[in-house]
Amino acid sequence: MFKVAVALILLVAVCHGQFGLPGGYSNKPELINTDFIQSLVVFAAEALSQSQNLFLTNLQVTAVQTQVVNGMNYKIGFTAQPTNPKFGTETKCEVVVYVPINGKPNLSSSQCQTS
Repeated sequence: MFKVAVALILLVAVCHGQFGLPGGYSNKPELINTDFIQSLVVFAAEALSQSQNLFLTNLQVTAVQTQVVNGMNYKIGFTAQPTNPKFGTETKCEVVVYVPINGKPNLSSSQCQTS
C-alpha cells in the first residue's frame, strides 16, 4: 500500500511539473519565433494603435504563455519602438490575446511601459 501511495505521489508531481497548474498559464518558449505568434503580436500592436494611439515598430517577442479556455489565451511579452520619439525609445508590453475555437482573435488585456 505504501509503495502505491508513493508511486501515485510521484506521478502527480511529475505531471504537475510537466503540464503546469491546471487552468493556469504554461510557458511556451518554443512558440516565440512562430509566424502565428508574430501575427498575434501584429494584431495586438494594431489594436494598441487604435485604442491608445500608441504606434509601435520593430516588434520583438520575448515570452509566450498559453492558457486553455474555451479556445486559447496567449499571454505574450514583447518589446518595440514607439514611432513617436516623445514616447521614449523602447516600449515593453504584455498582452493577452484570446483566440476562440472558431473565431477571430480579441485583445483581452494589455500593459505597456515606455522608457
